[in-house]
Amino acid sequence: MALVKVRVAESSVHNNEYCVSYYYWKDSMNLTSKNPRITLVLHATIRYINYLADQINMWEGPISVALYFPTPEKVECIFHKHRYCAVYNSSDILYFQALTHFKHIYDTKKVSLHFFFKKNDFEQCPHIILKGIKVPNGNILKKYNKILSKINNLYKFFDIYPINAARNMARLGKRTTLFLSGDIENYPSLHYESKVAKLAKDLLLNNNRKLVLVHRRFEVNDSSTIPRTKTELKKLYENKEAFVFHYHFSSGAHKIPKLKIWFNNTENMHETKIAFINEKIPVHWEPQFVGNDEVPFHDEKFSYRKRSNTQLTHVMCYQGFDFAIMDDVFTVHQGIKRRLTTEEREARNLNYKEFKKMLKKFNSNLKKTYPEMIKRCRSLRQ
Repeated sequence: MALVKVRVAESSVHNNEYCVSYYYWKDSMNLTSKNPRITLVLHATIRYINYLADQINMWEGPISVALYFPTPEKVECIFHKHRYCAVYNSSDILYFQALTHFKHIYDTKKVSLHFFFKKNDFEQCPHIILKGIKVPNGNILKKYNKILSKINNLYKFFDIYPINAARNMARLGKRTTLFLSGDIENYPSLHYESKVAKLAKDLLLNNNRKLVLVHRRFEVNDSSTIPRTKTELKKLYENKEAFVFHYHFSSGAHKIPKLKIWFNNTENMHETKIAFINEKIPVHWEPQFVGNDEVPFHDEKFSYRKRSNTQLTHVMCYQGFDFAIMDDVFTVHQGIKRRLTTEEREARNLNYKEFKKMLKKFNSNLKKTYPEMIKRCRSLRQ
């Protein structure tokens, strides 16, 4: 493998805590207002990068993904116009080597990829000097998998994954008004983006109403093929090979009424419509939806496994958003979760007293800011 030219990536500060380099990859899609598209907004660490390959195959529209990387080391700048610079050591540069191989294996023309890291003691976010990345040749897939294996053996560079910061940076990196803030392991139903884009154009772009378009979420056995149509999903559901997402340990978070009716309605393969508005907002509900730029950003004070997504639903409730449940479209996670992992439990229990204080303040602020919504919206619980 031959060395590539040195690349310098600019980074900017995010929320005083992170540095983000937007558009390390930039999609080449022709995005126009006449033909609105929905950006799938994702976030991950490099260990989940193979899920991005699946999303490229399944999602029709643009993708904006934020990846969390280690913090580079300070170094003297090689160009006079740069004041603060950084470089990755020979181990951490493997993160970028993996991306280079990925780009040679998969078609990334609809992907905008951004990487971010903790600002730590950088006075300002630096220019990152990327050197030592090699042009892939030979058996690229084999070498790619070997690089990922090496990365998996590196030290873990974070304690708690900054999930809401990642969500927000990926959203800031999108190039469309419409977006779906999703999980990289959740796969969309067939033609999700093209079907929902038609509906969203009328309801979210040509309408001043505060509204989001909610899909149902499911999970299937590891041994099951990912269902892409409602017909396939229904068969798995009836055979108890598919369930509502997180049904076994957090059923209220993703439960949506009228599921039987939803399954029994004839599936439309070309478009979708609103089935009903979910008037009652469950206290722990965390829907995923297509929205526009009116949707508030995630509150970054809420960390991983501490109501990081649920808090957004509560803010939107108080701000007067309606949650419209769509027919036919859905997402699926492969693998059925029955309990939190040890790592997830530790994240949930870390600094729990501080979290309780923050939660109390969060609820109080919403009630003071939107007193007219108290009857409609409930307080967020632990």
